[in-house]
Order: sequence, then C-alpha cells, then structure tokens
Amino acid sequence: MIRSQWNFAVVESILSFASVVIVSLTLHAQQVDYSDELPRIAPTEPAAALETFDIVDGFQIQLVASEPLLASPVEIQWDADGAMYVCEMRGYSENRDDGISRIAKLIDTNDDGVYDTRTEFAGGLSWPTGMFPYDGGLFVGDAPDLLYFKDTDGDGKADLRQRVLTGFGTSNVQGLLNSFRWGLDNRIHIACSSVGGDIRHPHAPAEQAGFSIRGRDLALNPRTYRFEPTSGAAQHGMSFDDWGRKFVSSNSDHIQQVMYEDRYVAGNPFAAAPAARVSIAADGPQAEVFRTSPVEPWRIVRTRLRVSGQAKGPIEGGGRAAGYFTGATGVTIYRGDAWPASWKGFAFVGDVGGNLIHRKQLESNGLEWIARRIDVDHEFVTSRDTWFRPAQFANAPDGSLHVIDMYREVIEHPLSLPTEIKRHLDLTSGRNRGRIYRIVPIGFKPRSQASLRKMPTTELVSLLGHENAWHRETAARLLFERQDPNAVGPQRDMTIGSQSPLGRMHAMYALDGLEQLDESTILAALRDQHPQVRRHAVRLSENVGIRDDVLGGLIGLLDDPSLEVRYQLAFTLGTTSYAGRAADLVKLLAKDSNDRWMRAAVLTAIGAEATEMLRLIETDPTFSEKDAESIRKPLLEQLAARQRFAANGGEDPTRIVIKSVLANRSDADQTRHQGIVNRYREALNELQGVPDNGKQIFRQQCSVCHRVDGHGYELGPNLAAIQARGVETVITAVLDPNREVNPQYLNYTLVTLDGRILSGMIVDEGTTTLTLRRGEKQSETVLRTDIEQIIHTGRSLMPDGFDELIDPQAMADLLAYLVPDR
Repeated sequence: MIRSQWNFAVVESILSFASVVIVSLTLHAQQVDYSDELPRIAPTEPAAALETFDIVDGFQIQLVASEPLLASPVEIQWDADGAMYVCEMRGYSENRDDGISRIAKLIDTNDDGVYDTRTEFAGGLSWPTGMFPYDGGLFVGDAPDLLYFKDTDGDGKADLRQRVLTGFGTSNVQGLLNSFRWGLDNRIHIACSSVGGDIRHPHAPAEQAGFSIRGRDLALNPRTYRFEPTSGAAQHGMSFDDWGRKFVSSNSDHIQQVMYEDRYVAGNPFAAAPAARVSIAADGPQAEVFRTSPVEPWRIVRTRLRVSGQAKGPIEGGGRAAGYFTGATGVTIYRGDAWPASWKGFAFVGDVGGNLIHRKQLESNGLEWIARRIDVDHEFVTSRDTWFRPAQFANAPDGSLHVIDMYREVIEHPLSLPTEIKRHLDLTSGRNRGRIYRIVPIGFKPRSQASLRKMPTTELVSLLGHENAWHRETAARLLFERQDPNAVGPQRDMTIGSQSPLGRMHAMYALDGLEQLDESTILAALRDQHPQVRRHAVRLSENVGIRDDVLGGLIGLLDDPSLEVRYQLAFTLGTTSYAGRAADLVKLLAKDSNDRWMRAAVLTAIGAEATEMLRLIETDPTFSEKDAESIRKPLLEQLAARQRFAANGGEDPTRIVIKSVLANRSDADQTRHQGIVNRYREALNELQGVPDNGKQIFRQQCSVCHRVDGHGYELGPNLAAIQARGVETVITAVLDPNREVNPQYLNYTLVTLDGRILSGMIVDEGTTTLTLRRGEKQSETVLRTDIEQIIHTGRSLMPDGFDELIDPQAMADLLAYLVPDR
C-alpha cells in the first residue's frame, strides 16, 4: 500500500505539471459584432405549425395541446382517470435557481381528444425532467431530489410535497435524471443519465455517504422507497419493449440496448462482465439524418469561428452543421394498438437539433438486436420549423404515439455557445410555448377514455392482456397499489388460461407484487408454449425460492430452444446453490460458447465454484481447445481476484473518486496549433489528393483507433460517418486534438492497489469493473476491488504532433479517402 501511495503522488505531480485546459475565446473574436448575421427566428403559431411537418404516407400528426395551456414540456404522463400531467422545464437552461418550473394537469373535458383545461398541480421547481403517477399522486424528478406530490383535498393542486430521495447530479442541464417508466417488476425505473449522483434517503444522517449510481440507472419501489441501481445510464431516453427488453439513447449514440440486469453481475465482484450497454444501430451511433429545416444562422457562424480557431469546440461538417445525430433523445418503442400491428416494436428517436423524428426496425440477432433504418433518404417526421424540439415520446391511452415538443428557439447547451454568439441569442425564448402532438394513421378516431381508477379489481386483471401497453401497465400499477387479495384468484387463472402471452406474463408479475406468486404457478409458466413467458418464469422463480420442484423445472430448460431463456437461466442459476450447479452451467456454456453474452452470464454465475468449472471444462470433450482456453483465462482471473481480495483484508473500495488534475494551456500553445491548422488548410486548397494513398495512410496512422470500410479498431469515433462531418472536422481533430475534448474520449490514469499505473479511455463503468481502452485491441478491465484512484487531465486520448507524421500532401490524400466529395 505504501508503494501504491508513492506512485500516485508521482503520477499526480507529473500530470499537474503537464496537463492543460482550453483557453477562452480570443479578444478579437469577442469584440466582433455578429448581429447582422444572427437574425432572430420567429416562432410559428400552433395551428400554422401543422403545415410545417412532413410525415410518411398513411400517417398524420395532430395537435392535442399547446400554449397557453402548457409551456416548455419535457415529459408527459397520464393518471388512471386519463388526465395528462406535463412536466414543464421552464428553467431550462440557465434559470434553475429561479424556481419557475412546474407540473401542469391537463384534462380533455369533452372527450374529443384535445385537452382544454389546465390546473397547476405543483410549482416552484428547478429543473424537473421526469415524473410518474402513483397512488393518486406523482413522483417528480427535480435534481438533486426525487419528490412526491399529492392532492389530498381534491382541488387539483398538490398540497402534499415530500422528498423521497436526494443526491442526483445537477452539473449538466442535459444530463439529468429522466424517463420514468413502470417496470414489469412493479418498480419505477429511472434513467440517471450522464451526471449520476450519490443517492440517499433525505432522512439519512448527513455524514452517511450516498450510493453512487455513476454509470447506472435506478429502480424505486414506490411503496417502500427502497431503491436499487440498474444497468443503463445513457443520456436522455429509456424505454422497455413489451417483453421487458431495455433500450436507451444518448446525444450521439441514438439507440442502445441494455444486455443484462446490474444485480446479477453485482453478485460476483470478481467477474469482469462486458459493458451492459451496446450500440445496436446498423448505420452507426451518430448516423446520418435528413432534416428539412434550414440550418440556424448561429450554427453557421459558430462553425466558421471554430474553423478559424476563434472559438473552441468541434468543427461541424466543414460549414454544414447538420446531417447526423447530434441531439438524439427520447428513444421509445411503439407499444400501442392504434397503428397497424406490423408497426409494434418499432423504435422512435427524436433529434432536437435537427427538428425530426427517426424510426428504426428492431431485428433479432441472437441476444444483441440490430436496429435498421426504415426510411431511405428521409425521416419518419420532419418539420421545416427550427423551433420543433421532439424531446420525448409516450405510448398513450388512445393507442397512439405522443410527441413532446419543447418548442424552443435555441435548445443548445449554453456552454457550447461562444460568448460573441450567445449575446445575440435569447436562451429563454420559447419558455412560455410548447406543444404535444399525437401521430396516428389517417382516419384515426380517438377512443373514449374510461377511468381505470374506478374499475373493480376483476376488470383490472382482465386488462393485463390488453393490446395497448398503457392499459396493461396502468392496470398492473393499480393492482400493485390496491394490494387487493381478491385479485389473487383471477390472476392465477390468467397465468394459465389467458390467450394472450403478454397477459400470462403480466399476471405472474402482478401475483409477485401481491407476494402471492407460488411454486405451482411458476412450474406451469416454465412449461408455457411462449418462450418469453418461460424466460420471465425463470426470472421470477428467484422470488418464490428455488427449491426441489422449481429447481427441477429450471434444470429442464437447459436445452430450451430459446437462447433468451437459456441466457436468463444462466443468471438465475447464479443465485442458487446446489450440488451439480457447476455441471449445469457448463452444459449451458457448451451449447452457446461462441456467444459472448452467454459466456459472460455463465462466468458471472459460477461464483465460488470457478475451480470446479475449470476441472469440468478440462475434461469435457464438447469444448474445443480454443473454446476451453477462452473460458479458462477469465476463470483463473476470478480466482486470482479472490486471492487479492482476501490478501487485502476483504476491503472493497466501491466508491472510486475520479480526480481532475488540470493546468493552463498557454496562449502560445493555442496559437501554435491554430497556425498549423491554418497552414494545412491553405495548402490543401492547392493539392489534389489520391484516395488509394489516403487509404494506406489511414491504415498506417489512424486504424489503431478508428475504423473505416471494415478495417481498424473503434477506440475513437467511427469515421464511417465522416462524410457528414466534413473536412474541417478531420483537419482540426488530427492537428489540434485538445482544442475541445469530448468527455467520451478523455484520457484517464488509473492507480491500482498493487501499484500499477494504467492509462486510457474509460469505455465502460459497471458495477464490478472499469474498462480502459488504449488502441487497437488494447483494453484492460480492472475490478473495482483492485482500484485505488483515478485521475484525468482533460486531454484527449488522440495524441498531439500528427503534423510531424502527416504532411499537407498526405493530409490531402487522407481526406480524398475519407471525404471523397469534399
């Protein structure tokens, strides 16, 4: 330990001396008046805004609510009576402390599908970003707090306000908790975004440390307020499909899948599981998009300033500040019954910067799905109005998809706007505006909304098999709230007799919420004809206790035809202890040894029986030597980790602080880099590049960190979409990599308890591990139990000094290869 502390001190002093930070804008740039180039853009009134939309054939977009009935909406939810609650983030983006945000309650009094009455349910909020109805009240996420509001006297306004949890991060207005969703497990699931937090109950002692959720999401039991970290932690947007698969989105990674539940890997702190989140878009994380709105003048000016070096920040597409995902948000799986059945399960993502809605078709590819673009050279919905900001979506009571349009003149993060541009903009413009739309097939007629709150228990049970997800989930929530013993019999009958597989699955979870799920129900479900019912029966078997009969039913699924069933079975067996468990896990592994997720599930599940699994692998002829070796190594690493843990006295440093060590970037350094960029840019105007030569340069100099045409490694950004980003992006990124560093590509230094010093980019932060990547296939996953400290300097992983390796002609060749139409 002494040697480790000495190494850390050396590292800290070296980094403090050598690290840099980006300086502010030059004095000249600050003195220039750009007002003539930055005209204000007027809003379009709600009725006229409908004419600005282009939507695919067969569908129409309808306005259901707008100003003055609401303002700055970022989330909507419906209570069991059909009233719509609107989360109004009026304090976005720089007025958090003014307390001007609020929750509105809207009612459609004449049942025509348009809301016409408003009540302010709760006010005085800072940055509310998510909410969910429960027990006649509303949970509201207003970082750093999770609050609960309730109207107890029937006037439509909340008179009860309670802090439920606290400690959610507030450092980034675009990285706050969001997307409150009801889970199959009768809990409210919350996306905790990029800022995370240290979460605790507000009544806990002040000196008591919170539970870190950095890199993870959270699930809350709304009855007990117990919470648990869950896998996820993308930026803004989280959705489940009908069968509980979880999808998330980030600004520049528009659709990702969450591959496992955090609690399973947490059960074995000595196993290094792969990152839970994976990008699944076939066209890449930052895929091309096709906006129909004009590019805002301020974007054009900002790009020009960045190109000239007068403003910091990444350079968009050589003067074209659009054409790819930059503000992806609100990924939502359509789960309604108003659209054709063939559309169920499609994914929808908004791009608030591009004023559009994008759609994807999800295709099964084993455990990891593929999301493919449906619309060729156009989008599902675009608007010619640059104020259109589709921040979130919702599956509605009427079976349609609702669109939450924040409707702002500017939605950009304030820190990304140079001062000389920002002073000509009004970041509050649109604060008192906002729209809610629904997307429906042509000829759609809204259904009359009955109150589910007033329904008897038996009717609620029948709704667990409804074609519309909102009805299923609202019925499940109400059954959980009521805890009515009269629901038990009908729910048991439904698990066996319902014609709907979704109904049978929901009935199982409803029984679990009443603590009435029993072995006979689980055994019947383990034999169900539908693989998803069997998968969830395996998962729920953990809650009834895996004794002899249930264990026999689980073992009977070792050869189940569904890979998803076997995958869940591996995790569930990890929660058990019985003679022969290691042999059963080896059987699962033998069947799917080529699937990385199945390998991870089994190797996580094996726990203390790693030695027994090693013995079985060595003597099992079904494993090739190659397969055996790929399994042997992580098993040996688990055993070694256990030994280190024991030698360290069993201390588990689960709270790891990332320390920033920053120094100044000198004016001379910035001037030198800008001079290099200018010299290359001028030379490139006179040079003709040769694509074949550029291809060779890419493979020699760039492929260790980037991938194009199937060649190279994806450490840094994938360059396949570089045509959309343009020439200036390449030039500046190569020659001045530290002008402004995307946090995703920061270089970190990690110090381990045994004195090792590692550096690289954090590509995953899981429950039990951190993964650093350095280049090519050089990555290292380190157990949290082995980490003492992490440090970062704010510098990019991209090395400086490429002008010494690539002369202007080589740069011209490289650009001819990467951007052939420049």
